[in-house]
Amino acid sequence: MKKRISISIISLCLLLTACGQEPAQTTNAEQPKPLDVNLQGPEALQKNESGIYKAEVTYGDEKVKNDDVEMIEFEIGKKDSEGKGKMLKPKQIGEGVYEIQTSFSEPGTYTVQSHVSAKGTHNMPLITVTVK
Repeated sequence: MKKRISISIISLCLLLTACGQEPAQTTNAEQPKPLDVNLQGPEALQKNESGIYKAEVTYGDEKVKNDDVEMIEFEIGKKDSEGKGKMLKPKQIGEGVYEIQTSFSEPGTYTVQSHVSAKGTHNMPLITVTVK
């Protein structure tokens, strides 16, 4: 009799446990993709020589549509002067492609860094430029 009651209690517990679990919910939400910024431009220039720096922005495998770009700026400054550079608005030259043209008036080591926000993600690649 005790064995029968024990089996009944265990069975009831298993039944209640199984009924209490909700199935895992699946969502159709889009998985985030990487925001990639391919920053290109010369890494060496002469004093006062002009250089063109271009940022190609992609999200996953597709170029980012211009409407999806929340912010894009280029920061130009002396190396190791983080946050003290000059911010420039680039010119849009195509879907997801932006560029600036700049020159450096003094020899030294500089950084050209793009600040890009799109689709809720931010990316800040940089190029080091040596000016002679």
